[in-house]
Amino acid sequence: ISLEDDLMRIFGSESIDTIMKKFGLKEDESIDHPWINKALERAQKRVEGRNYDIRKTLLKFDNVMNDQRKVIFEQRKKILESENVNEIIETFTQDIIKNFSNDKIIYQRENQIDAFKAKIKPIFGRSIKDDQIAKIIDLKENEFEKTINEKFSEFRKKRIKEITESTNIKLEKRVFLQTVDFLWRSHIQYLEHLRQVVGLRGYAQKDPLEEFKREAFKLFEGLLNKIKIDFITFLNNLEVVKETLEKEEVQENKSTKIENQKNLIPRKMRRNEPCFCGSGKKYKHCCGSL
Repeated sequence: ISLEDDLMRIFGSESIDTIMKKFGLKEDESIDHPWINKALERAQKRVEGRNYDIRKTLLKFDNVMNDQRKVIFEQRKKILESENVNEIIETFTQDIIKNFSNDKIIYQRENQIDAFKAKIKPIFGRSIKDDQIAKIIDLKENEFEKTINEKFSEFRKKRIKEITESTNIKLEKRVFLQTVDFLWRSHIQYLEHLRQVVGLRGYAQKDPLEEFKREAFKLFEGLLNKIKIDFITFLNNLEVVKETLEKEEVQENKSTKIENQKNLIPRKMRRNEPCFCGSGKKYKHCCGSL
């Protein structure tokens, strides 16, 4: 090893290089001395201790992410094993409606009803018509929550009626899993970026790990709320297309077109028959003339 290597330059004693120069050793000469061996051992122990602290710190950061990962994966497992998602949809709907009710009071107090309407309109989707939103907002708290819940339920029942309950369950499960997976991947990227920059909090005399835990918890709360909103928003904007009827219409149009084309193609004419073009002449004197 060279005394100019990072191991000895950072963790080794600075006096070693001075001593070696006093001994008059040449630049490329091999050094074998008890002092050097002890200095090298001390430097290696410092490096190992530093790497151990780094791994220990990284493990603590990973434990924070792992706790959140367990929650998300348990939710996914519950959906995969469940034969119905009514309970989850009902819970999500009630939480969103309750938040709507609380936000409505705040927006009314600040006289910003138009902003509140613009906020909830995308979530209502096709379940509530635009001209009904203003009337629903003017309702009292209990009536407001009850009306929205009924509209959401009616829209869902209508979809179930059109595609059958079993198909609807598969559809809702697939939408939920896709929503969770997409938002979870984005959340992991946010946590990774946070972990890379949270070390700068140390300059403000703050513990980076505690800061990471606090910020990660806020992000996770936002993730859970985002899953609820995106899932219900998708379901309320979901439009069922009757593919069977469309296929039948397309098939019927194709059959009609083929039949018309067949009618346009003349059959094998006899020479003395009236010509198919309608001229009144015999075929041999008209289109079949040589």
